[in-house]
Amino acid sequence: MRSAVRSKNLLLRVLLVLAMVLGAGAAEYSFAKEKGKGKPAPPPTKQTQVIRAETYKKMEVAQKAFEAKDYPAATKALDELKAGEAKLNDYERATLYSLYAAVFYAQDNLPKTVESYNLVLKQPNLPDGLRDSSLYALAQIYFIAENYDKAIVVVKRWLSLVAEPSPEGYALLAQAYYQTQKYAEAEKALVTSLQISKQRGQAPKEAALALLRAIYYERKEYEKAARVLEVLVGLQPGKSTYWQQLAGMRGLMDQQREQVRLMHAAYRAQLLTNESDLLNLARLYMVTDVPYPAVRLLAQGMKNKTIKVSAENLQLYAQALAMSKEYKQQIPVLQKLATMTGEAKHYVYLGQAYNETGDWTSAAEAFRTALKARGMDKPADAHMQLGTALFNANKFSEARSHFVAATEAPALAQAAGNWIKFVDQEIARRDAVKDL
Repeated sequence: MRSAVRSKNLLLRVLLVLAMVLGAGAAEYSFAKEKGKGKPAPPPTKQTQVIRAETYKKMEVAQKAFEAKDYPAATKALDELKAGEAKLNDYERATLYSLYAAVFYAQDNLPKTVESYNLVLKQPNLPDGLRDSSLYALAQIYFIAENYDKAIVVVKRWLSLVAEPSPEGYALLAQAYYQTQKYAEAEKALVTSLQISKQRGQAPKEAALALLRAIYYERKEYEKAARVLEVLVGLQPGKSTYWQQLAGMRGLMDQQREQVRLMHAAYRAQLLTNESDLLNLARLYMVTDVPYPAVRLLAQGMKNKTIKVSAENLQLYAQALAMSKEYKQQIPVLQKLATMTGEAKHYVYLGQAYNETGDWTSAAEAFRTALKARGMDKPADAHMQLGTALFNANKFSEARSHFVAATEAPALAQAAGNWIKFVDQEIARRDAVKDL
């Protein structure tokens, strides 16, 4: 934000300096090209002053150095002019300090810039145009310098003096209030800014709306914030930030379905290209029990490389496939994940996927690998699942041994014991059949 305001201010300063040097402004001033000639008629309310030819030539030296970004040379020229300050008239003196302000500001010397503008404002017989532009610039400088209280005082003075305050002026006041956490005052200033834009037949200022949204968010007035964001989405439909903020606001209001709808619309409009945004949408699909769009999103993202093929992302993909009951598609994903990490839990997931497809032999192999793999924190669970896969594969004796191992976990002892009885009964039944 600082750089944006700075570049805008610098342009303002250059234009202002050129206007002052060339004699433009709210009041009609002109340079005396020759002594005793070209004297302007005085305005009815103020004594008209001019920048005399000799003074103008010295200012022109500073101006050319300024435009060439030779700030030491510009300062030197202004210092030479200031040395004879007593001979300058009020208008020349005000213009001199305005030039100083431009040079100091271009060098990021904010204290000297402030000092120069204050000197401009202290001059008697100051033209309204120069007074108003200097006040506004000074308010902006105070804001940049994070002296928000002074920015508020100065911009309020500016608003009281100008005939037709701009929407930007009230927006600046609102920004300063916002920084001091005076949200009610900031809201009032923004509403005024937006009303002026409307009266002028202009579209609402995006920055003003964005700040109004921030105020409502800070006050937890999520419904109001959502309404503002709807306007912003209408103004800037190609800006993904506003879609995401609106979706987030709906989430805060427990309107998850609307949140998903908004994010899905942004995705379909190809506004979501960042990996983290895509992953967040995939998780949102899954949380709201619509996993299949997450499957398609993750598959497409990994294919076009907008989503990395990492362990974390593969696990999310596998979970989406499991929720969609796409177990056959899940198996190669889990194989890749387990090989990549070597972690026991991923081999357990692989075994479970094989179980879902009825491939008991492969499931048993995955559970065996899990028991030997790194990070096995619940071996009894793996023994239990391995025993079940082996039982289904008609390997009763081996299954029994794993059920016995599972009984070591108190939480599984009863279930494993029941399985042991069932296996023993099945073995006895089969032996009896053989004897017939």
